[in-house]
Amino acid sequence: MKILITAGNTLVPIDQVRAITNIFKGRTGNKLAGFMANAGAAVTLVTSRPEFTPKMGNLRIISYETYYDLYEIMKKQITQKNYDVVIHSAAVSDYFVSNVLVSDHLSPVDASGKISSNHSKLYLELSPLEKIIDKIRSDWKFSGTLIKFKLEIGKTNEELISIATESVRASKANLIVANCLEWSKKSAIIVYPDGTYSKIERSILPKELWRIINEKDSLGNNR
Repeated sequence: MKILITAGNTLVPIDQVRAITNIFKGRTGNKLAGFMANAGAAVTLVTSRPEFTPKMGNLRIISYETYYDLYEIMKKQITQKNYDVVIHSAAVSDYFVSNVLVSDHLSPVDASGKISSNHSKLYLELSPLEKIIDKIRSDWKFSGTLIKFKLEIGKTNEELISIATESVRASKANLIVANCLEWSKKSAIIVYPDGTYSKIERSILPKELWRIINEKDSLGNNR
């Protein structure tokens, strides 16, 4: 079985030396990659934090830094390699910096080099990025098992399940692993497109996903 797993966080540049990112380090993706490689799968892990990745013979590591790096790597891997499973657990940026502005009438600043630190205030204009997860089926024509991750903050279980159900359907994924930041280290909710779900301890997530992947009847008809 060939599995592609993404992990870590993406950078979006402000100028040539500054960037916006998020707090995630790819621990979940690393654990999934290590478990599944140890179980016998041929795993390719695309991660922004390769220093945290276990070294194993059947685990190939591809590193990235920016959203744009990750996009191109995933496009190439999915369209040119014959993966059975894609697990997209990377914390991908939702916005890019479309403009850097100074306070005087919000005039644009040249961000092609390093923005001067002499400005009293700077404003960042953010615009939406394409959602990589939504490219996997529609544009890159992946027909294997697709597993998506979703993080929210301050939601009830019912709200989270509703959001996750809509999200997994939108991406045409087989299932989504959903959690809230407040309890994400303790548990996770696995949600299917039909709205059925199960809540598990976070520690057994790699084992549970491996079980599900190998029980094809539990994955619906997207495969």
